[in-house]
Amino acid sequence: MKTGVWMIGAYGSVATCVVCGAEGIKKGIVGRTGLVTELPGLKELDLASMGEIVFGGCDVRRTDMVAAAEEVRRDPGIVSRELIDALRQELLEISRDVTAGCALNCGEEVTAMSKEGGIENGRTASEVVAEIQRQIKAFRERHKLDRVIVVNLASTEAGHDAPKEYSSLKDFARLVVEDRRKLLCASVLYAYSAIDLGCPYVNFTPSFGASIPAMEELATIRGVPHAGKDGKTGETLVKTALAPMFLARNLRLLSWESHNILGNRDGLVLRQPGANRSKTRDKEEALRQLVKDESLHSHVSIDYCPSLGDWKTAWNFIHFEGFLGTRMTMQFTWQGCDSALAAPLVLDLVRMTEFAARRGESGALRHLACFFKSPAQVREHDFFKQFAMLMEYVERAHNDAPARRAVGRT
Repeated sequence: MKTGVWMIGAYGSVATCVVCGAEGIKKGIVGRTGLVTELPGLKELDLASMGEIVFGGCDVRRTDMVAAAEEVRRDPGIVSRELIDALRQELLEISRDVTAGCALNCGEEVTAMSKEGGIENGRTASEVVAEIQRQIKAFRERHKLDRVIVVNLASTEAGHDAPKEYSSLKDFARLVVEDRRKLLCASVLYAYSAIDLGCPYVNFTPSFGASIPAMEELATIRGVPHAGKDGKTGETLVKTALAPMFLARNLRLLSWESHNILGNRDGLVLRQPGANRSKTRDKEEALRQLVKDESLHSHVSIDYCPSLGDWKTAWNFIHFEGFLGTRMTMQFTWQGCDSALAAPLVLDLVRMTEFAARRGESGALRHLACFFKSPAQVREHDFFKQFAMLMEYVERAHNDAPARRAVGRT
């Protein structure tokens, strides 16, 4: 079987690292560290191998995958010149499968990246959906793919409250048909296009995507699985692992201050107040859902620091109370390369979502909650409980013992 991965934001640093990592694994020149699906139990599942995966996608920027890899080589420096040279032909071939993207209501920074304009220009919302589906179908047919997984790796959209029409598929579809563009955005049009076409969808961003009730309704009708939203790669990963420790020791959390600085393209986009609110909301909500104490003071901030590039730095100050009312503090600093942390998780999600689709699953994949800050239809944010959900699913899948495919694995 051949599985297509159609990435929204295909020339971004995360998508570039996904491609370079997977293509490097195929050639045996990149290791598998960071891939959750290579852990015991998961790696024995009948997951799609790297050799079965074909990449394509769309982007509002017009460049190519070699140039994108060179950009990642310069900053943050995690893709080497030697790796780019070894993969040059593959990267150029993948570039042929990257088409023009949609920037509808994504914010000024994203619009500015689209020098030639997005596919929404001169098209109604219905025509944008038709164009996205045409692009995906052309990719599927060109490579004779058995299934296409659509993955949103685009920059965060300017945040706003979900319109009431997002609550039902009928009302959402009317927005599209009536071309009510002010109430629509690129992420929901991509999710709608993909799921309507029968393609599983993964939302690694804080944008709406498939998280709205209308998309869950459509996914159920079409029998399509989806996963999201907002990949949990760094500071929030630490928070959702650390907060349960305080709760297990019955230590009262008083304040939790979090300050994040980053300098890549995501940092540039997050200068927009709306996009910033979308991101900080997911970060803060995870902690509040865990602690369930209305008196807890918590605050999350994100600032753009150009010189840092992809090396996101997060400083956290935790004030807590122990026995006899003794007040104590803990501080930690997390510095991680966002793209290198995110890329293997994207590959994990592609493999697990494809596996779920092959098993006939549909709707939100709750067992993938440990991958996200704001997991679809899951209120549990304790990382260890989320990971237990994943492993329980894996055990059930092993017990179901589905027929394995007669395909060479890489």
